[in-house]
Amino acid sequence: MADRHESLVSLLPRLVAFARALLREPDLAADAVQEAVSRALSARRVPRDLPAYRAWMFTIVRNVAIDEFRRRQRPEAAEDASADLWRFDDARIAKITVAQGLSMLSSQHREIIALIDIAGFGYGEAADMLQVPVGTVMSRITRARAALLAAIEQSTVRPLKSRHGH
Repeated sequence: MADRHESLVSLLPRLVAFARALLREPDLAADAVQEAVSRALSARRVPRDLPAYRAWMFTIVRNVAIDEFRRRQRPEAAEDASADLWRFDDARIAKITVAQGLSMLSSQHREIIALIDIAGFGYGEAADMLQVPVGTVMSRITRARAALLAAIEQSTVRPLKSRHGH
């Protein structure tokens, strides 16, 4: 594998996105990734090839997130989806709508969507990380996407009409 440091740096944006999807709080996500990086850098056994290294890092972030859930032992805090309502665009509305939809899903649904749709792992990779059969991943992602679409359909976030009628 190429330099471990370079590989880790290239994964950071995806690790942060994954942690944010799991923890729903940017500060907790940043802390989780920092802890995961610390664990990875101090590990004695590190996967040599890039795909295995990538899966290993996402597994560490997932384990740190689970540890955080257990430590807090309380319901997950609602994500602060507040935004400057006077300056918006379709992309921001879509992001808020999806974030709200994700916040209404179970942690299992959020996790599988984060792995497959946000982090971009294949079904086989996700199955390995979750230690379940590929068929289980396929059924989970199907149910999770359906739940997300249902949550989005119930969303109250809608674009406002501009003064010019757009």
